[in-house]
Amino acid sequence: MPKFPVMKKARGMQQPFRPLEVTDIDTGYHAFIERYRGDYITHSHSDDEFVYIIEGAITMEMDSQTVEVRQGEALLIPAGQQHRPRCKNMALALVVEKKGLQKQMENNG
Repeated sequence: MPKFPVMKKARGMQQPFRPLEVTDIDTGYHAFIERYRGDYITHSHSDDEFVYIIEGAITMEMDSQTVEVRQGEALLIPAGQQHRPRCKNMALALVVEKKGLQKQMENNG
């Protein structure tokens, strides 16, 4: 059974919003780590997205609601939900989503 050195991989990550894949999950999903700092664009995905905060905290704007997600907490963003992550300092998250959603963002973002 493989182990993944998530924090070791994260040490070299300084640029925000540049995901680094950790592993594939089955054939359709993957897990990656991502740094957050500053504001990202408002966007949505065609499938659910799971975000677990490893370090720091982020604020997720969803429609007229704002949710703070702190270290050790997670958020499930439903498919089609408009959302915008914001981070005053720096945060690190483990994200699980369907493969291809990042490409969707690059093509539409």
